Parts: sequence; structure tokens; C-alpha cells
Amino acid sequence: MKFSHFFAVQVFVLSVLCLFVSRSEAQGPIPCYPNSSAPGYHVPTYDDVLAVLNESPRPSKATAPKPCPPSAAVVYVPQYGPETSLIQNDSLAGWTSNGGGKPGEGWSVDNGILHLKGKGGDIVSEKEYENYVLDFDWTISKAGNSGIKYRYKKFDGKGWLGCEYQVLDDFNTPEGKKPKNCTGTLYDIYPTDIPKMLKPNDQINSGRVVVNGNSIQHWLNGQRILTVETGTPDWEAHVQASKFRDAPGFGVNPVGRIMVQDHQCEVWFHGIKIREIIPQAVNLIP
Repeated sequence: MKFSHFFAVQVFVLSVLCLFVSRSEAQGPIPCYPNSSAPGYHVPTYDDVLAVLNESPRPSKATAPKPCPPSAAVVYVPQYGPETSLIQNDSLAGWTSNGGGKPGEGWSVDNGILHLKGKGGDIVSEKEYENYVLDFDWTISKAGNSGIKYRYKKFDGKGWLGCEYQVLDDFNTPEGKKPKNCTGTLYDIYPTDIPKMLKPNDQINSGRVVVNGNSIQHWLNGQRILTVETGTPDWEAHVQASKFRDAPGFGVNPVGRIMVQDHQCEVWFHGIKIREIIPQAVNLIP
């Protein structure tokens, strides 16, 4: 074959490949979500979640799920359950104390607002959750301290522990000046990735936690402020440098409860809502 013919064939092949790639990118790859315990599991990112929550077009090319290998017969596509309020019927139904009993008298619900005044103890969801988007709004007393814990479980010899989204009046307490203790941090483990936009204690702030496989994200007032991956060497190093160093496996448990903290401060949660993310098998080969 002459060189000119060979070159022409090469150009034609490259052109076809470019057309195929551009067409695939325009249509978007097929999401591939194998079992979460399998190697190489790709969980949907927050951008994937947001695309569904806002009913927007497919995720951007930069955050789109990895395409399945050609031999895959089954893929797991994320299905998003309905948004469910964890505060329903102006009652504490669905919540218990740490020991499983009735929530303390300091807790009350009025017009959908969860309020702690006086001694109430921590309250814990009866249900366990795995992958989800958790949204909550709050106001807090001056110099107040509280928090939302997730992946909350009982550790042998350590009691109940979990990852915490810190809720604090940063402006009027020394804790608010500590990088790993202020609002929005993964308490005592990770500081926020970027400066945050926190409102004063008597104004409503909005938090969001996205728990999805190994990925954890914290959001504050519409801004993503923290992204971490559990189970990595970096995660282990940060846990070992924290007060949770003596709790093996801290934070890597895929399932846990939700806890709302009593830190002897008055606090109002103006809504706590959850939307679970559930992979659903889709057979590609009839």
C-alpha cells in the first residue's frame, strides 16, 4: 500500500472515532453503578444528585458517571426516593433517646419546628440510612452549640459515635475560631475546604449533608464547603489526629442513624428532610 493511501485510511479511521466520541459525549454515557461493595464502585456525585433534584438535563461531562464496560450485562442506576420530613405531625415520632427510650422533655415540635430548650438529651432516628441527601435549617441561641450526626452507631466500649456536621454560633464563641470545630466542619476531623457564608445565630442557616458511598459532602447556605472520601489514607490520618482515634472503623460504616445533639444550648431546627439514593438494577441484555 502506498504511503498516501495508508495516510488517507488513518485519517478516515480517526475521523470516524472522533465522530463516535463526540456523539457519545453529546448523548452522555450510560451510568454504571455496580454493587457498592464491589471494587471500582462509582457512586453518583453531588452534581448527579442535583441534576435529578432539580430535574435538570444530564450531569455535566466533567461529573458524569463512568461508562460501563462493554461486557456489563447489568448496571445500577441511582433512583431517588421522595423527600421525607423527619419531623412529622408536630410530634417526635420516629425519634428516640440514645438509649432507645422516649426523647427528653426538653425537646418539642411546634408548627414543624424542632425546638430544644432545657435538658433533653440527644435524639436519634429510629431508622438507619445509607446513601442520602439530608437538608436542615436552624437558628441557635447566642454562643450556642449543637450538631447533626450521621452514620451514627454504637461502638464497642465507646458508646454511640458518628460523623458530625457542626452547628454553632461562630461569632460569639471561642469554638467558632477553631478551624475543625466551627460551623460546617466535619467536627474535629476536617475543616471546611473554603471560607463559608454563615449568617448570625438568630437568622436561618441552611445545611446539607450528602452521604454517598465513600463520599461525604457538607453544604452551607447553597455552597459546598467540604468534600471528603472515607476509608482513604488521608481519612485515616485525620481520624487518628482526632478524638475518635480509638474507635476503629469510625465513619466508614455505610449505614447509620441520624442524631440531633443536645449541647445544653437552645436551638431550633426549622426542618430536617431526607431523600434517599437507592441504586436500581437495569438489565442491558433482554
